[in-house]
Amino acid sequence: MPHWLIKAAIHRGIAALPNRQFWNGLLQKWITRSTELTPRTFEDKVQECARHLRVFRSARPAGEFTVLELGTGWLPIIPVGLWICGARKIWTVDIEHLLQTGRVLNVLRHYSDYANRGELLHLLPEAQGQRIQQLETALDASKPEEPPAAVLGRLGIHYLVRDARQIPLADHTIDFFVSSGVLEYVPKPAFPGVLKEFRRVAAPGAMMSHRLNLVDQYSYFDKGITAFNFLRFTQREWAWRDSPLISQNRLRMGDYRRHFREAGFEIIREENVRGDPQDLEKIKLAPEFQQMPREDLLVLHSYISGRRSG
Repeated sequence: MPHWLIKAAIHRGIAALPNRQFWNGLLQKWITRSTELTPRTFEDKVQECARHLRVFRSARPAGEFTVLELGTGWLPIIPVGLWICGARKIWTVDIEHLLQTGRVLNVLRHYSDYANRGELLHLLPEAQGQRIQQLETALDASKPEEPPAAVLGRLGIHYLVRDARQIPLADHTIDFFVSSGVLEYVPKPAFPGVLKEFRRVAAPGAMMSHRLNLVDQYSYFDKGITAFNFLRFTQREWAWRDSPLISQNRLRMGDYRRHFREAGFEIIREENVRGDPQDLEKIKLAPEFQQMPREDLLVLHSYISGRRSG
């Protein structure tokens, strides 16, 4: 049996357990190490935060702003970075409760340490000294037994665990929408509803910046398959191969453009990284992908930015 199918079976077993995210967290911590905050992980995420912020500043060069982040994940590096750069309020939304207080405090310590060593401004040029001082005050006041939402709340960051199709915000509240490797996991049936809710809470002129990872995630684990492997399967075939813990919707670039346009967002820029055409040639595409433009199918990574239309 191919290695990726073994991993899929393990994920399905974990998903069937009570409190599945606890067991998934152990898997991520001890096997994949994806929840470990290394200097490389921190620096990469802070630079990604700066990249998102440049998108916003291209339209709004100064002033405070509000943010909605989709997909809080295990390490809230990007929302904390945006707050340090002057965001007035931030709402970070996740469908699963993944945050732990220890990890949140570790993120804050990293920001404090990098700032005190004079390294933060190289990664995040808009970092504000006053916000760093407030972060250190919040860090001193926080206790390991507190809920993670309480720690983030001291920074004006509101942590919401809920379906992003129902966000408890008033109309026209958000100036900037961001996500990092998240949209590709939103289930296809839910995706239009998420964007419809984004449109509802978007302020006039609201901007968005999203990093997409369109790689078959099993290819990171199994080097015997390519990044395009999951395009071989019909939706029915993929349903029992997909991981219920990291379910991939397999949307392609053309799908994202269409969904954003239909939801009332104008695409401003795409920065796409394409895979090896020979790897795509190795597989027989499932019927639902056969009519898609080859250039769209080849995209494996993208930064896509845009604004609210009208």
